Amino acid sequence: MIKTIGPKFRRAIHYDFHTSPGIENIFGNFDAEKFASQLEEAKVEYVNVAARCNMGFSYYNTKVGKKYPGLGDRDPLAEMIDACHAKNIGVTAYINIGLDHEISADNHSWLKIEKDGRIYRNDKKDNFFRVMCYNSGYRAHFMNEIREICEYDIDGLFCDCFTLRACYCPNCMKDMLAKGIDVNDDAAVVEYQNTVRLDFAEDIKKAMGDKLGKIKLYINGMSWTVDCQTHAEIECLSSDPSWGYDYFDSMAAYTRTMYEDRVYMSGRFQNSWGDFGGLKPVASMQNDLYDAMMNSFGISYGDHMHPVDGFENEVANRIGAVMKEKIAYEPYTENSENLIDIGVIIHSNDRTRRLPYFAKGAARILKELKLQYNVYDENGAFEDAKLLIVGEGADFDDAFKARLAKYIKNGGKVIFSGPAVDLGKEIGALDYVDVIGKDTRDNAYYTVEGSDMRWAMYDPAMIIKNLSGTEAARYVSNILNFTWDGRQSCYYRPQGEVTEYSAAVIGENTACVCFDIFKAYADNFLVEHRELLDTLIRALMPERLIECEGMPKTATVALTQNATSTVFHVKATYPEHKMIRGIIEEHNYMKSAKVSISGEYDVYKLPENEKVDSVKENGRTVFETGDLLGYRAFLLK
Repeated sequence: MIKTIGPKFRRAIHYDFHTSPGIENIFGNFDAEKFASQLEEAKVEYVNVAARCNMGFSYYNTKVGKKYPGLGDRDPLAEMIDACHAKNIGVTAYINIGLDHEISADNHSWLKIEKDGRIYRNDKKDNFFRVMCYNSGYRAHFMNEIREICEYDIDGLFCDCFTLRACYCPNCMKDMLAKGIDVNDDAAVVEYQNTVRLDFAEDIKKAMGDKLGKIKLYINGMSWTVDCQTHAEIECLSSDPSWGYDYFDSMAAYTRTMYEDRVYMSGRFQNSWGDFGGLKPVASMQNDLYDAMMNSFGISYGDHMHPVDGFENEVANRIGAVMKEKIAYEPYTENSENLIDIGVIIHSNDRTRRLPYFAKGAARILKELKLQYNVYDENGAFEDAKLLIVGEGADFDDAFKARLAKYIKNGGKVIFSGPAVDLGKEIGALDYVDVIGKDTRDNAYYTVEGSDMRWAMYDPAMIIKNLSGTEAARYVSNILNFTWDGRQSCYYRPQGEVTEYSAAVIGENTACVCFDIFKAYADNFLVEHRELLDTLIRALMPERLIECEGMPKTATVALTQNATSTVFHVKATYPEHKMIRGIIEEHNYMKSAKVSISGEYDVYKLPENEKVDSVKENGRTVFETGDLLGYRAFLLK
């Protein structure tokens, strides 16, 4: 696990300060002492401020960059560092790697060139209409900026927009051809760009000089698996549809297996970055705080500092209200880790931080079933989980396959889904089924005992035949594939007959599902998919950390633990979808639900430390949550 540098994130603000040309009185009403006092009053311990923005303007005394016109001798970066340090507030300097619109307007040879020869994309309102090439003269320029910024007394460096995009500029083409790379192979070109990007990141570390290893370093866009960052910072504007409220949970479950220091960078915006006049309700900011605490993360709110006035009081007040609430829980939640039952296995990669699609569906199902989980790649310490979910089959190396086989031999439980069925067969974990091959149908169905409904799989499946396991679902073929004969489209494809094949089978330590049940759930949210998975999990893992009775599927639970405290969290608040956007304006009310937790404890409601009636029976603790609004935490002693 990557160790933290400096204090761990608890309460932070990330400031964007991308300033368009034409602000004549920039920082005109800004006072650094007032700014630091506002942060202190809002209980903010750490702040990210701009050294150079994506527009290409610097806000410090630079010799290599372009200072924002009108700043004269003024050095806002130094002002903010001095004022914040006087109040023990840490300061990270922000610089954009992928975008520098001022320097690129004068240096077209420093820009990436598209495959069709363009350097500018069409939509100039999208900041990424032109992006920097890391294999150009921009590299030396950027490293000089890093050296300048690291001369300041900063506590961290935040390098933004480290994009991975193909480039066909003369430098990249010459280098690719020299290396024997097929420039007509799009995947090979992107892979080459990733090696360029990794080299660029190593140059950043060198340019930091004696700051390296002493301050925080975060490169936004770099894969989590690349060991060049000091912490995990999950950017997710939950009300922005490009992220949404499902993004953070699964990403947090992955990064907490690799990083000791981690922070949820949410935002105060109603819309997205650069929304100057939009501010989320306090309930929405609280929801993000609760998600952070339930996943053992610190909290950071993204803001966009006004270029003239600075930190607006209304924004400061709302953030402050949430930060003060967090402080009440910190003795019980700081330095926590999540207790889990289940591990979701994914492939590691050094190109992107996005999770595979099936993992998002798995995370959603497990969340709704109140099952506690982490996401591990093949290098992670997944042996700590009681049960694993594997949804990918190809390209795992022999070392992982050996570890997985050993895990099962030692009593660990595994569910193989869809394309992972072949992997299960390869390692000898599914000897109770015969894999016939891939389904030639473009969709299929299944049925379970006690129902005459034939449920949709929605996608093609593997054909498997039960030999000696316990069948949980039977495969049902469709009658027709989609066809077009020039006269009619075979769009309507009803269920066919129940076949001799199985859709889900349970063995002693493993189970398999013939289709990608997690992708199907993420695409369609068919309740019966979740119920089928619940059946498989209960067969393999009868006892869970948390059992809930009478709690809605929309409620979320978690169990976290630090050196002194074990905390049970329950969150009832969830977004209302207004058109394409999830919005939280107020908290949701939840009637009391019965909870059973593995282990024998006395239970206290937090932060009041009021004792709650509970019963200890058969190694478990049973209690009622009581009616609640939004969120409640319980200390288990």
